[in-house]
Amino acid sequence: MIRLTLSFIALFWFCLSVAADDSSVKEYAIENIENYEFETEKEELTIEDLSVLQSYVLDSQRKELKDLLARKLGVLSLEGNKNDLPTLQRLILSGSFERKDVRAWQSLGIVFGDILVAEHGLKWISYEDDIGKSKALRWKDTDNFVFPITFFSKRIHFKERFTISEVYERVSEDIRAFKNY
Repeated sequence: MIRLTLSFIALFWFCLSVAADDSSVKEYAIENIENYEFETEKEELTIEDLSVLQSYVLDSQRKELKDLLARKLGVLSLEGNKNDLPTLQRLILSGSFERKDVRAWQSLGIVFGDILVAEHGLKWISYEDDIGKSKALRWKDTDNFVFPITFFSKRIHFKERFTISEVYERVSEDIRAFKNY
């Protein structure tokens, strides 16, 4: 065991000395570092209108949330704008969502996204990158996207405390910033 340990230490020191003598390692002066251009990978994005199936999924989840509103709060319709935020908050406070019911929380995110569409002029699109395909909101033909579907399910997963109005104000501030850019 001692012989193995000593062999490991000797190998370790040898590797360190070889690495220290490696002439392929470049040294840069501060002036060179400030002007250094890092290699970046261009992320491949595919942005398209929602497919028929994606639209159907959104509509199905909207209906599920509206059915829940009718059953739990007696609310039969939403206005489709920020006036709906207090109603959505009441639904959360009523205990209508189980913490692990990701689909229900994501349905809330879809209806919340519809409010962002109405209030800020965004559009639902299909967004695909190297991670996968998602439904997102886009500001005109820019590369500014909002992903409202997971806003609440992620916050619940990480046990974050929030109100719908706080989330709306933060997101609206970000949207105004990229609209004004």
